[in-house]
Amino acid sequence: MSVLTDSDAILKSLKVVYKDGMKSLLVRPGSGIKEVPFHKVEGKVYNFSAIAGRGGAVSGNFLAAKAKATDRGQQAEFSVEPGAIWSSYTIMKNELAAAKTNLGAYLPIFKREFYRATTALRQTLSMSLYGRGYGEIAVLGSAITSPSANDKIDITLDKCATAKLDIGSSIVIKAKINDAESSAKIAAHVIALLPGYKGIKIQVDSATPDGTSISPATAAAGSVICLAGSTDGSTGPGLPIGLDGWLPIAYGRENPAGTTDWDSFIHAPFCGVVREDAVDRLCGGFYKPASASEKIYEAIENALLLDRMQGGNGDIILMNMEDRAALAQQLQNAGTQYMSSTESTKSRKVNVGIENVGVSQVTNFIDFIVDDVDCPKGKFYIGDRSAWEMLIWSSKRDQNKDDGIGTLEPGKEEPESLDAPSFEDYASKLNIEDYITIQDGVDTRRGPGVFVHLGFIGSLAVTDTSAWVVGLIPSSDYSNVLGYTS
Repeated sequence: MSVLTDSDAILKSLKVVYKDGMKSLLVRPGSGIKEVPFHKVEGKVYNFSAIAGRGGAVSGNFLAAKAKATDRGQQAEFSVEPGAIWSSYTIMKNELAAAKTNLGAYLPIFKREFYRATTALRQTLSMSLYGRGYGEIAVLGSAITSPSANDKIDITLDKCATAKLDIGSSIVIKAKINDAESSAKIAAHVIALLPGYKGIKIQVDSATPDGTSISPATAAAGSVICLAGSTDGSTGPGLPIGLDGWLPIAYGRENPAGTTDWDSFIHAPFCGVVREDAVDRLCGGFYKPASASEKIYEAIENALLLDRMQGGNGDIILMNMEDRAALAQQLQNAGTQYMSSTESTKSRKVNVGIENVGVSQVTNFIDFIVDDVDCPKGKFYIGDRSAWEMLIWSSKRDQNKDDGIGTLEPGKEEPESLDAPSFEDYASKLNIEDYITIQDGVDTRRGPGVFVHLGFIGSLAVTDTSAWVVGLIPSSDYSNVLGYTS
Protein backbone atom coordinates (compact mmCIF):
# COMPACT_ATOMS: atom_id res chain seq x y z
CA MET A 1 0.00 0.00 0.00
CA SER A 2 1.33 3.45 -0.90
CA VAL A 3 2.45 5.69 1.91
CA LEU A 4 1.67 8.77 -0.16
CA THR A 5 -1.61 10.60 0.32
CA ASP A 6 -3.40 12.03 -2.67
CA SER A 7 -2.21 15.52 -1.78
CA ASP A 8 1.37 14.35 -1.38
CA ALA A 9 1.31 12.55 -4.71
CA ILE A 10 -0.03 15.57 -6.56
CA LEU A 11 2.39 18.03 -5.01
CA LYS A 12 5.32 15.67 -5.51
CA SER A 13 4.54 15.25 -9.18
CA LEU A 14 4.00 18.96 -9.79
CA LYS A 15 7.13 19.92 -7.87
CA VAL A 16 9.20 17.72 -10.16
CA VAL A 17 7.72 19.30 -13.26
CA TYR A 18 7.68 22.94 -12.15
CA LYS A 19 10.69 23.03 -9.83
CA ASP A 20 12.45 25.61 -11.98
CA GLY A 21 9.55 26.69 -14.15
CA MET A 22 6.76 27.81 -11.84
CA LYS A 23 6.35 31.01 -13.84
CA SER A 24 5.38 28.90 -16.87
CA LEU A 25 2.16 27.97 -15.07
CA LEU A 26 1.28 31.65 -14.76
CA VAL A 27 2.61 33.23 -17.95
CA ARG A 28 1.05 32.81 -21.37
CA PRO A 29 3.63 32.06 -24.10
CA GLY A 30 4.23 35.00 -26.41
CA SER A 31 2.64 37.52 -24.07
CA GLY A 32 3.94 40.79 -22.69
CA ILE A 33 3.58 39.53 -19.13
CA LYS A 34 6.65 37.35 -19.61
CA GLU A 35 8.66 40.60 -19.45
CA VAL A 36 7.37 41.52 -15.98
CA PRO A 37 9.45 40.53 -12.93
CA PHE A 38 7.45 38.56 -10.35
CA HIS A 39 7.94 39.33 -6.65
CA LYS A 40 6.33 37.82 -3.58
CA VAL A 41 4.88 40.14 -0.96
CA GLU A 42 2.79 39.70 2.15
CA GLY A 43 0.30 41.65 4.24
CA LYS A 44 -3.16 42.98 3.44
CA VAL A 45 -1.84 45.69 1.11
CA TYR A 46 1.51 46.56 -0.44
CA ASN A 47 2.61 50.15 0.05
CA PHE A 48 5.26 51.98 -1.92
CA SER A 49 6.14 55.61 -2.49
CA ALA A 50 6.13 57.25 -5.89
CA ILE A 51 7.63 60.57 -6.91
CA ALA A 52 4.96 63.11 -7.78
CA GLY A 53 7.47 65.80 -8.71
CA ARG A 54 10.98 66.08 -10.08
CA GLY A 55 12.41 67.25 -6.80
CA GLY A 56 11.95 71.01 -6.96
CA ALA A 57 13.84 71.45 -3.71
CA VAL A 58 17.05 72.42 -5.47
CA SER A 59 18.92 75.70 -5.46
CA GLY A 60 22.36 77.20 -5.29
CA ASN A 61 21.16 78.57 -1.97
CA PHE A 62 20.95 75.82 0.68
CA LEU A 63 18.30 77.67 2.68
CA ALA A 64 16.11 78.06 -0.39
CA ALA A 65 16.41 74.35 -1.24
CA LYS A 66 15.62 73.37 2.35
CA ALA A 67 12.56 75.60 2.42
CA LYS A 68 11.15 73.87 -0.67
CA ALA A 69 11.78 70.33 0.63
CA THR A 70 8.41 70.09 2.35
CA ASP A 71 6.35 71.42 -0.55
CA ARG A 72 3.11 69.66 -1.36
CA GLY A 73 2.99 67.06 -4.13
CA GLN A 74 6.53 65.74 -4.04
CA GLN A 75 5.65 62.17 -3.03
CA ALA A 76 2.64 59.89 -2.96
CA GLU A 77 2.15 56.47 -1.39
CA PHE A 78 0.20 53.83 -3.27
CA SER A 79 -1.51 51.02 -1.37
CA VAL A 80 -2.03 48.08 -3.72
CA GLU A 81 -4.66 45.48 -2.86
CA PRO A 82 -4.46 42.14 -4.67
CA GLY A 83 -6.90 40.79 -7.19
CA ALA A 84 -7.46 37.09 -7.72
CA ILE A 85 -7.71 34.54 -10.54
CA TRP A 86 -8.63 30.92 -9.88
CA SER A 87 -8.39 27.84 -12.07
CA SER A 88 -9.69 24.43 -11.02
CA TYR A 89 -8.95 20.97 -12.35
CA THR A 90 -10.15 17.47 -11.46
CA ILE A 91 -7.70 14.56 -11.13
CA MET A 92 -9.17 11.06 -11.17
CA LYS A 93 -8.20 8.25 -8.84
CA ASN A 94 -6.75 6.09 -11.62
CA GLU A 95 -4.39 8.92 -12.56
CA LEU A 96 -3.39 9.32 -8.93
CA ALA A 97 -2.83 5.60 -8.50
CA ALA A 98 -0.53 5.47 -11.49
CA ALA A 99 1.34 8.61 -10.43
CA LYS A 100 2.11 7.05 -7.03
CA THR A 101 3.91 4.07 -8.55
CA ASN A 102 7.59 3.93 -9.37
CA LEU A 103 6.78 3.58 -13.04
CA GLY A 104 4.48 6.60 -12.92
CA ALA A 105 2.69 5.70 -16.15
CA TYR A 106 0.38 8.68 -15.88
CA LEU A 107 2.95 11.22 -14.81
CA PRO A 108 3.70 12.63 -18.30
CA ILE A 109 -0.02 12.84 -19.05
CA PHE A 110 -0.70 14.18 -15.58
CA LYS A 111 1.62 17.16 -15.96
CA ARG A 112 0.44 17.94 -19.50
CA GLU A 113 -3.21 17.81 -18.50
CA PHE A 114 -2.56 20.11 -15.57
CA TYR A 115 -0.82 22.62 -17.81
CA ARG A 116 -3.69 22.54 -20.30
CA ALA A 117 -6.26 22.81 -17.53
CA THR A 118 -4.69 26.04 -16.34
CA THR A 119 -4.57 27.65 -19.79
CA ALA A 120 -7.49 29.92 -18.96
CA LEU A 121 -5.65 31.26 -15.91
CA ARG A 122 -2.62 32.18 -17.98
CA GLN A 123 -4.84 33.74 -20.62
CA THR A 124 -6.79 35.77 -18.06
CA LEU A 125 -3.68 36.93 -16.22
CA SER A 126 -2.07 37.96 -19.52
CA MET A 127 -5.20 39.86 -20.49
CA SER A 128 -5.41 41.56 -17.08
CA LEU A 129 -1.94 43.07 -17.60
CA TYR A 130 -3.58 45.73 -19.77
CA GLY A 131 -6.85 46.30 -17.91
CA ARG A 132 -8.23 47.98 -14.81
CA GLY A 133 -9.13 44.72 -13.09
CA TYR A 134 -12.63 44.31 -14.52
CA GLY A 135 -11.86 41.61 -17.06
CA GLU A 136 -12.14 44.01 -20.00
CA ILE A 137 -12.19 42.28 -23.38
CA ALA A 138 -13.36 44.78 -25.99
CA VAL A 139 -15.64 47.69 -26.79
CA LEU A 140 -18.92 46.90 -28.54
CA GLY A 141 -18.64 48.48 -31.98
CA SER A 142 -22.36 48.65 -32.71
CA ALA A 143 -25.57 48.21 -30.74
CA ILE A 144 -26.99 44.72 -30.36
CA THR A 145 -30.51 43.67 -29.50
CA SER A 146 -31.99 40.28 -28.72
CA PRO A 147 -35.66 40.08 -29.71
CA SER A 148 -36.37 37.58 -26.92
CA ALA A 149 -34.66 35.80 -24.06
CA ASN A 150 -32.17 33.07 -24.96
CA ASP A 151 -31.77 34.23 -28.55
CA LYS A 152 -28.38 33.76 -30.18
CA ILE A 153 -26.53 36.92 -31.12
CA ASP A 154 -23.44 37.28 -33.29
CA ILE A 155 -20.90 39.83 -32.08
CA THR A 156 -18.04 40.70 -34.41
CA LEU A 157 -14.72 41.32 -32.68
CA ASP A 158 -11.21 41.62 -34.00
CA LYS A 159 -9.00 38.54 -33.88
CA CYS A 160 -7.04 39.66 -30.84
CA ALA A 161 -10.16 40.35 -28.77
CA THR A 162 -11.65 36.99 -29.76
CA ALA A 163 -8.44 35.28 -28.62
CA LYS A 164 -9.24 36.36 -25.05
CA LEU A 165 -12.33 34.11 -25.04
CA ASP A 166 -13.08 30.45 -25.28
CA ILE A 167 -16.11 28.22 -25.65
CA GLY A 168 -18.03 28.48 -22.40
CA SER A 169 -16.58 31.83 -21.34
CA SER A 170 -19.12 33.80 -19.31
CA ILE A 171 -19.33 37.49 -20.17
CA VAL A 172 -21.26 40.58 -19.20
CA ILE A 173 -21.85 43.62 -21.40
CA LYS A 174 -21.89 46.83 -19.34
CA ALA A 175 -22.40 50.49 -20.14
CA LYS A 176 -19.19 51.37 -18.28
CA ILE A 177 -16.20 49.31 -17.23
CA ASN A 178 -16.74 49.84 -13.51
CA ASP A 179 -20.50 49.25 -13.48
CA ALA A 180 -21.64 46.54 -11.10
CA GLU A 181 -22.35 43.26 -12.87
CA SER A 182 -25.86 43.36 -11.41
CA SER A 183 -26.55 46.28 -13.76
CA ALA A 184 -25.11 44.59 -16.85
CA LYS A 185 -27.12 45.10 -20.01
CA ILE A 186 -26.56 41.51 -21.16
CA ALA A 187 -25.22 38.45 -19.39
CA ALA A 188 -24.21 35.62 -21.69
CA HIS A 189 -21.78 32.85 -22.43
CA VAL A 190 -19.89 31.97 -25.60
CA ILE A 191 -21.28 28.97 -27.44
CA ALA A 192 -19.27 29.20 -30.66
CA LEU A 193 -16.24 30.87 -32.20
CA LEU A 194 -17.04 31.64 -35.79
CA PRO A 195 -14.69 30.59 -38.62
CA GLY A 196 -11.67 32.81 -39.03
CA TYR A 197 -11.99 34.12 -35.48
CA LYS A 198 -13.65 37.24 -36.84
CA GLY A 199 -16.53 37.12 -34.39
CA ILE A 200 -18.14 35.29 -31.52
CA LYS A 201 -21.60 33.87 -31.17
CA ILE A 202 -23.09 34.22 -27.71
CA GLN A 203 -26.07 32.67 -25.99
CA VAL A 204 -28.03 35.33 -24.11
CA ASP A 205 -29.21 34.22 -20.70
CA SER A 206 -32.78 34.80 -19.57
CA ALA A 207 -31.92 37.48 -17.03
CA THR A 208 -29.25 39.89 -15.88
CA PRO A 209 -27.17 38.84 -12.85
CA ASP A 210 -29.64 40.47 -10.43
CA GLY A 211 -32.57 38.57 -11.97
CA THR A 212 -34.04 41.39 -14.06
CA SER A 213 -35.63 40.19 -17.28
CA ILE A 214 -33.72 41.06 -20.45
CA SER A 215 -36.37 40.28 -23.03
CA PRO A 216 -35.56 42.05 -25.27
CA ALA A 217 -31.92 42.61 -24.34
CA THR A 218 -30.13 45.67 -25.72
CA ALA A 219 -26.59 46.97 -25.38
CA ALA A 220 -25.57 50.27 -26.97
CA ALA A 221 -22.50 50.87 -29.08
CA GLY A 222 -19.59 51.74 -26.85
CA SER A 223 -20.62 49.25 -24.17
CA VAL A 224 -17.81 47.17 -22.73
CA ILE A 225 -17.56 43.38 -22.90
CA CYS A 226 -16.03 41.97 -19.70
CA LEU A 227 -15.45 38.53 -18.24
CA ALA A 228 -18.18 37.71 -15.73
CA GLY A 229 -17.11 37.47 -12.11
CA SER A 230 -14.44 40.15 -12.45
CA THR A 231 -15.70 42.58 -9.83
CA ASP A 232 -15.41 42.49 -6.07
CA GLY A 233 -19.18 42.02 -5.74
CA SER A 234 -19.97 45.70 -6.22
CA THR A 235 -18.18 48.22 -8.43
CA GLY A 236 -14.56 47.51 -7.50
CA PRO A 237 -12.13 45.43 -9.58
CA GLY A 238 -11.82 41.74 -8.73
CA LEU A 239 -8.98 40.78 -11.06
CA PRO A 240 -5.41 42.06 -10.74
CA ILE A 241 -5.10 45.74 -11.71
CA GLY A 242 -3.16 46.27 -14.92
CA LEU A 243 -1.58 49.05 -16.95
CA ASP A 244 -4.87 50.76 -17.79
CA GLY A 245 -5.35 51.40 -14.08
CA TRP A 246 -1.87 52.82 -13.62
CA LEU A 247 -1.68 54.62 -16.99
CA PRO A 248 -5.27 55.58 -17.90
CA ILE A 249 -6.31 57.07 -21.23
CA ALA A 250 -9.93 57.68 -20.18
CA TYR A 251 -11.62 60.43 -22.18
CA GLY A 252 -8.31 61.35 -23.74
CA ARG A 253 -7.40 62.91 -20.37
CA GLU A 254 -9.62 65.83 -21.14
CA ASN A 255 -13.27 66.76 -20.72
CA PRO A 256 -15.33 66.52 -23.89
CA ALA A 257 -17.56 69.52 -24.54
CA GLY A 258 -20.19 69.87 -21.86
CA THR A 259 -18.91 67.03 -19.66
CA THR A 260 -16.76 66.58 -16.59
CA ASP A 261 -16.06 62.88 -17.12
CA TRP A 262 -12.27 63.14 -16.94
CA ASP A 263 -12.40 65.39 -13.87
CA SER A 264 -14.58 62.84 -12.10
CA PHE A 265 -12.37 59.95 -13.16
CA ILE A 266 -9.07 61.48 -12.11
CA HIS A 267 -10.45 62.86 -8.84
CA ALA A 268 -11.43 59.38 -7.64
CA PRO A 269 -8.67 57.84 -5.48
CA PHE A 270 -6.59 55.08 -7.07
CA CYS A 271 -4.81 52.76 -4.63
CA GLY A 272 -5.29 55.46 -2.02
CA VAL A 273 -3.85 58.30 -4.11
CA VAL A 274 -5.72 61.20 -5.71
CA ARG A 275 -3.68 61.73 -8.85
CA GLU A 276 -5.10 64.95 -10.25
CA ASP A 277 -2.38 67.16 -8.73
CA ALA A 278 0.38 65.57 -10.84
CA VAL A 279 -1.27 63.57 -13.59
CA ASP A 280 1.77 63.10 -15.84
CA ARG A 281 3.82 61.86 -12.88
CA LEU A 282 1.20 59.72 -11.12
CA CYS A 283 -0.57 58.46 -14.27
CA GLY A 284 2.46 58.39 -16.55
CA GLY A 285 2.82 60.46 -19.67
CA PHE A 286 0.12 60.45 -22.34
CA TYR A 287 0.58 60.96 -26.06
CA LYS A 288 -2.33 61.60 -28.40
CA PRO A 289 -1.51 62.01 -32.10
CA ALA A 290 -2.07 65.46 -33.51
CA SER A 291 -4.00 64.06 -36.48
CA ALA A 292 -5.23 60.81 -37.95
CA SER A 293 -2.66 61.15 -40.75
CA GLU A 294 0.26 60.85 -38.34
CA LYS A 295 2.32 57.71 -38.86
CA ILE A 296 2.50 55.04 -36.16
CA TYR A 297 6.28 55.31 -35.96
CA GLU A 298 5.98 59.08 -35.54
CA ALA A 299 3.61 58.56 -32.60
CA ILE A 300 6.02 56.07 -31.02
CA GLU A 301 8.99 58.39 -31.50
CA ASN A 302 7.12 61.32 -29.94
CA ALA A 303 5.99 59.18 -27.01
CA LEU A 304 9.53 57.83 -26.58
CA LEU A 305 10.86 61.37 -26.45
CA LEU A 306 8.23 62.23 -23.81
CA ASP A 307 9.19 59.18 -21.76
CA ARG A 308 12.86 60.11 -21.73
CA MET A 309 12.03 63.72 -20.90
CA GLN A 310 10.15 62.42 -17.85
CA GLY A 311 13.16 60.38 -16.75
CA GLY A 312 12.31 56.94 -18.13
CA ASN A 313 14.71 54.65 -19.95
CA GLY A 314 12.18 53.81 -22.64
CA ASP A 315 13.57 50.30 -22.97
CA ILE A 316 10.32 48.40 -23.57
CA ILE A 317 7.41 49.08 -25.93
CA LEU A 318 4.20 47.05 -25.66
CA MET A 319 1.73 47.05 -28.52
CA ASN A 320 -0.88 44.90 -30.19
CA MET A 321 0.30 42.37 -32.77
CA GLU A 322 -1.90 43.82 -35.52
CA ASP A 323 -0.72 47.36 -34.76
CA ARG A 324 2.84 46.02 -34.87
CA ALA A 325 2.14 44.58 -38.33
CA ALA A 326 0.76 47.95 -39.50
CA LEU A 327 3.89 49.64 -38.14
CA ALA A 328 6.10 47.23 -40.07
CA GLN A 329 4.21 48.01 -43.27
CA GLN A 330 4.62 51.75 -42.73
CA LEU A 331 8.33 51.36 -42.10
CA GLN A 332 8.71 49.32 -45.26
CA ASN A 333 6.86 51.93 -47.31
CA ALA A 334 8.76 54.86 -45.77
CA GLY A 335 12.18 53.25 -45.57
CA THR A 336 15.27 54.94 -46.93
CA GLN A 337 18.81 53.67 -47.29
CA TYR A 338 21.87 55.15 -45.71
CA MET A 339 25.50 54.16 -45.20
CA SER A 340 26.94 53.23 -41.81
CA SER A 341 30.58 53.27 -40.65
CA THR A 342 31.32 56.32 -42.74
CA GLU A 343 34.17 57.27 -40.43
CA SER A 344 36.44 54.55 -41.84
CA THR A 345 37.53 53.12 -45.18
CA LYS A 346 36.25 49.65 -44.34
CA SER A 347 33.40 48.08 -46.24
CA ARG A 348 30.23 49.95 -45.47
CA LYS A 349 26.95 48.40 -44.49
CA VAL A 350 23.69 49.57 -46.02
CA ASN A 351 20.95 49.99 -43.40
CA VAL A 352 17.28 50.71 -43.77
CA GLY A 353 16.26 53.72 -41.71
CA ILE A 354 13.03 55.48 -40.81
CA GLU A 355 13.17 58.56 -43.01
CA ASN A 356 15.50 60.94 -41.13
CA VAL A 357 14.79 59.57 -37.68
CA GLY A 358 16.49 56.21 -38.15
CA VAL A 359 19.93 57.84 -38.07
CA SER A 360 19.21 60.39 -35.36
CA GLN A 361 18.22 57.98 -32.61
CA VAL A 362 21.03 56.56 -30.50
CA THR A 363 19.05 53.33 -30.19
CA ASN A 364 16.52 51.76 -32.52
CA PHE A 365 13.11 51.56 -30.87
CA ILE A 366 12.23 48.55 -33.03
CA ASP A 367 14.48 46.46 -30.79
CA PHE A 368 12.34 47.32 -27.76
CA ILE A 369 8.96 46.28 -29.15
CA VAL A 370 7.09 43.39 -27.53
CA ASP A 371 4.01 42.60 -29.63
CA ASP A 372 1.24 40.97 -27.66
CA VAL A 373 -2.10 39.59 -28.79
CA ASP A 374 -3.64 40.73 -25.48
CA CYS A 375 -2.60 44.38 -25.73
CA PRO A 376 -5.74 46.29 -26.83
CA LYS A 377 -5.65 47.58 -30.36
CA GLY A 378 -5.23 51.30 -30.74
CA LYS A 379 -2.82 52.01 -27.89
CA PHE A 380 0.75 51.27 -26.91
CA TYR A 381 2.95 51.59 -23.85
CA ILE A 382 6.53 52.78 -23.52
CA GLY A 383 8.21 52.17 -20.22
CA ASP A 384 11.14 51.36 -18.03
CA ARG A 385 11.75 47.69 -17.30
CA SER A 386 12.98 48.54 -13.82
CA ALA A 387 9.79 50.45 -12.94
CA TRP A 388 7.16 47.70 -12.86
CA GLU A 389 6.64 44.36 -11.17
CA MET A 390 3.98 41.73 -10.67
CA LEU A 391 3.22 41.45 -6.97
CA ILE A 392 2.17 38.03 -5.68
CA TRP A 393 0.66 37.68 -2.24
CA SER A 394 2.06 34.51 -0.80
CA SER A 395 3.93 32.92 2.08
CA LYS A 396 7.44 34.12 2.82
CA ARG A 397 8.32 31.28 5.14
CA ASP A 398 11.59 30.67 3.28
CA GLN A 399 12.73 34.11 4.37
CA ASN A 400 13.01 32.82 7.94
CA LYS A 401 15.64 30.25 7.05
CA ASP A 402 19.16 30.66 8.39
CA ASP A 403 20.90 33.16 6.14
CA GLY A 404 24.32 31.71 6.92
CA ILE A 405 25.64 34.90 8.47
CA GLY A 406 26.91 34.44 12.01
CA THR A 407 27.54 37.02 14.68
CA LEU A 408 30.49 39.29 14.04
CA GLU A 409 32.89 37.85 16.57
CA PRO A 410 36.60 38.71 16.36
CA GLY A 411 38.15 37.05 13.35
CA LYS A 412 34.82 36.45 11.57
CA GLU A 413 34.56 37.26 7.88
CA GLU A 414 32.53 40.22 6.78
CA PRO A 415 28.93 39.34 5.79
CA GLU A 416 29.55 40.45 2.22
CA SER A 417 32.23 37.79 1.76
CA LEU A 418 30.04 34.88 2.85
CA ASP A 419 28.03 32.66 0.53
CA ALA A 420 24.52 33.32 1.75
CA PRO A 421 21.17 32.71 0.04
CA SER A 422 19.83 35.81 -1.62
CA PHE A 423 16.36 37.23 -1.10
CA GLU A 424 15.58 36.67 -4.77
CA ASP A 425 16.49 32.98 -4.58
CA TYR A 426 14.56 32.25 -1.43
CA ALA A 427 12.00 34.64 -0.01
CA SER A 428 10.74 35.91 -3.38
CA LYS A 429 11.04 32.65 -5.32
CA LEU A 430 7.84 31.24 -6.80
CA ASN A 431 7.00 28.01 -4.97
CA ILE A 432 4.23 25.79 -6.21
CA GLU A 433 3.01 25.06 -2.66
CA ASP A 434 1.94 28.70 -2.41
CA TYR A 435 -0.42 28.44 -5.37
CA ILE A 436 -1.89 24.94 -5.21
CA THR A 437 -4.91 23.99 -3.09
CA ILE A 438 -5.89 20.32 -3.07
CA GLN A 439 -9.42 19.31 -2.08
CA ASP A 440 -10.88 15.81 -1.86
CA GLY A 441 -14.46 14.84 -2.45
CA VAL A 442 -15.52 15.28 -6.07
CA ASP A 443 -17.69 12.49 -7.48
CA THR A 444 -17.79 11.72 -11.18
CA ARG A 445 -19.13 8.92 -13.38
CA ARG A 446 -15.66 7.38 -13.35
CA GLY A 447 -15.47 7.47 -9.58
CA PRO A 448 -14.14 9.83 -6.91
CA GLY A 449 -11.57 12.42 -7.80
CA VAL A 450 -9.59 15.26 -6.32
CA PHE A 451 -9.91 18.99 -6.99
CA VAL A 452 -6.69 20.85 -7.69
CA HIS A 453 -7.04 24.64 -7.57
CA LEU A 454 -4.34 26.95 -8.90
CA GLY A 455 -4.84 30.42 -7.49
CA PHE A 456 -3.10 33.65 -8.44
CA ILE A 457 -3.51 36.43 -5.89
CA GLY A 458 -1.69 39.57 -6.86
CA SER A 459 -1.56 42.75 -8.89
CA LEU A 460 0.67 44.74 -11.19
CA ALA A 461 2.51 47.67 -9.62
CA VAL A 462 4.05 50.40 -11.75
CA THR A 463 6.57 51.51 -9.17
CA ASP A 464 7.51 54.70 -11.03
CA THR A 465 4.63 55.86 -13.19
CA SER A 466 6.57 58.92 -14.34
CA ALA A 467 8.91 56.53 -16.19
CA TRP A 468 6.05 55.27 -18.37
CA VAL A 469 4.03 56.73 -21.24
CA VAL A 470 0.82 55.45 -22.80
CA GLY A 471 0.08 56.50 -26.37
CA LEU A 472 -2.65 56.16 -28.96
CA ILE A 473 -2.19 54.67 -32.41
CA PRO A 474 -3.12 57.35 -34.96
CA SER A 475 -6.76 56.84 -35.83
CA SER A 476 -9.80 58.90 -36.73
CA ASP A 477 -11.95 57.26 -34.05
CA TYR A 478 -10.81 56.36 -30.55
CA SER A 479 -14.25 55.41 -29.26
CA ASN A 480 -13.49 51.73 -29.88
CA VAL A 481 -10.13 51.76 -28.07
CA LEU A 482 -10.52 49.88 -24.81
CA GLY A 483 -10.32 52.22 -21.82
CA TYR A 484 -10.87 55.46 -23.74
CA THR A 485 -14.53 56.26 -23.17
CA SER A 486 -15.46 54.30 -20.06
